[in-house]
Amino acid sequence: MDIKKLFETQAALDEHIMQEHPELRGQNNLDWKLLALQVELGECANEWRGFKKWSKDQEPRTAVVCLCVTCQGTGDENYETVTEDAESGCKHEFMKCEECNGTGEIGYRNPLLEEYVDCLHFILTIGLEIGCTPIICDVALTVPDSDITNQFIYLMEEPFKIKQNLRFKDIHKNKSALALNTAFSNYHRMLGIFKGLGEMLGFTWEQVEESYYAKNKVNHARQESGY
Repeated sequence: MDIKKLFETQAALDEHIMQEHPELRGQNNLDWKLLALQVELGECANEWRGFKKWSKDQEPRTAVVCLCVTCQGTGDENYETVTEDAESGCKHEFMKCEECNGTGEIGYRNPLLEEYVDCLHFILTIGLEIGCTPIICDVALTVPDSDITNQFIYLMEEPFKIKQNLRFKDIHKNKSALALNTAFSNYHRMLGIFKGLGEMLGFTWEQVEESYYAKNKVNHARQESGY
């Protein structure tokens, strides 16, 4: 896990966001990042599905078919004439889509991994925001009663603890160093629990890094397009 490179890559994206949204400069950007992380963790849990004991479908979403954009999943590049044909009573000429070879599908995506990586984006940007950017992260922590549900619960607690300790630092100036160190400890713990969660979900860190860098490029493109 090259955590140093991950922080550098995230810092470049953060700067791009600032360029596109200059009103954020000099503002408190920690609160919305902490909330965004908790939202993303919820979305990640939703793709895992293991906590949905009321449902008969608790299988994690790790392989979802991607429909071809060119033919809209029909396998037919001439698909747009279907409505016209229905109205006229004619039959249109089938043109096999070259993009998907007429299957209408272009592979699979892993929604669970995608959401996990979205969480990583916010974990990294939170570290940059509070000035805690460890150069080593080799420890994957598992929490007491270590199942995936509890791993999510404990992980979701850490953003609140970071906020709580930084708020304490601002209020009690004479104890600011202690509070900041505690917040940094919370961040290190959050990073370790997050890494442990990834292992419990079956991801290798090579998979995570590859997916992170791919999504990072998408996020840069989204900033360019005004997403």
